[in-house]
Amino acid sequence: MPTHISLPNERVEQLRMIAKAKNTTIPEVIAGFVRAEIEKGTIPAAVPGIDVASDGPTITIKAKGFEATLPMNEGPTLADLLKGSAMSTSDPERKKRWLEGLAALSGVKLKRAGNGVKLVSPLTGREFPLNLDVAADLADQIDRASK
Repeated sequence: MPTHISLPNERVEQLRMIAKAKNTTIPEVIAGFVRAEIEKGTIPAAVPGIDVASDGPTITIKAKGFEATLPMNEGPTLADLLKGSAMSTSDPERKKRWLEGLAALSGVKLKRAGNGVKLVSPLTGREFPLNLDVAADLADQIDRASK
């Protein structure tokens, strides 16, 4: 669920100017700032509120009532899907195979939803929505867990 942050009008206008100069959006400008701070080590790379753990043969993802476990070797596939490479591919058959393969092996499903994706838990059926930008960060977290 998005949180609204109050900023002075002047800062909002500056963000608009930065976004326009970079031919992007204000949320992408802010995401770039957050990623830069992660790279500097100011904050950890893990997505707050989402726990990704590996215990040998599996990776477990837990977040606000959502839980899913998948085989370790499927971590990179889910990461690719979350990064959008398969979701935006021009090859719908490839995307279908990836989605069906991951779902068949782990039960984890991924659905495109507006400006994001939803992870669907195989245990509860509960959907966990993620903005595409945060989904890419979660993908990095899953990649790290799968190594």
